[in-house]
Amino acid sequence: MSYKTLEARSLSGGLGAEIYGTNLKDHGNAELWDELQRALLEFKVIAVRGQSLSPIEQRDAARLFGEPNYYPFAQGLPDIPQMTLVVKEPHDRRNFGNGWHSDTPYLAEPPAITTLYAVETPARGGDTLFTNMQMAYEELSTGLRQLINGVTGVFSASLKYRPGGNRQEHHAKIKSMPVTNTENADRYESRHPIVRTHPQTGDKALYCSMAHTLHFEHMTERESQPIIKMLYEHAATPEFTCRLRWEPGTMTFWDNRCTMHNAINDYHGARREMRRLTVRPEKPV
Repeated sequence: MSYKTLEARSLSGGLGAEIYGTNLKDHGNAELWDELQRALLEFKVIAVRGQSLSPIEQRDAARLFGEPNYYPFAQGLPDIPQMTLVVKEPHDRRNFGNGWHSDTPYLAEPPAITTLYAVETPARGGDTLFTNMQMAYEELSTGLRQLINGVTGVFSASLKYRPGGNRQEHHAKIKSMPVTNTENADRYESRHPIVRTHPQTGDKALYCSMAHTLHFEHMTERESQPIIKMLYEHAATPEFTCRLRWEPGTMTFWDNRCTMHNAINDYHGARREMRRLTVRPEKPV
């Protein structure tokens, strides 16, 4: 796909692109925003380099992709309650977002798109991995696709199967973020298809993870977890992935409907600060 208002450089054969030559403050350029949205559909993850955005400017750019969502487990900024700071200080050992997942699938209408803006990044490390869940689905055997098509998953915010403890235990170790409400994590539960259909492209993608998928509807956790674990490990196949290196001024958009991501925790002793805002609540189908 060719673009007139931007330059897109692929990050890998699986997904992802760096975007150059754009100004996310230029809201009046309808062709630019149309091409950015087309690029997101094509690459599933787009990292727009060379930006200088205040929180308000980030929110205004994100709004062109959809209305903001609230994140239930961290306090937002005073003037933008839907936007949260993602901070790891040099003394911290845990980070936020580590482990493969899509954002907040335990909500009835999870955000279609996440935006993350880099304020401060370590000299090395702190990258984010992404994986193409459409490709992961397409590379399953015909028999396994037939097995999971039409299956509903039960998604929970509890982080019951995440290594390192449940949400309350995990977030308690993330010292530099304003976490909140973790004692109520078990109350956030939803049911969504394990194979979801993208409303704009019609493509099918896997939608499950060890972090958030407890079990399949009408099956026990004991019966479901081996299949969920296999799908989760399959989704991390290197050929499906890309690796994004952050630098200050990078604004990244990713499509939660067909990707997972994993914030790598390999920068102990360094500081990293990002601003996170999710948009476009949608019920998976």
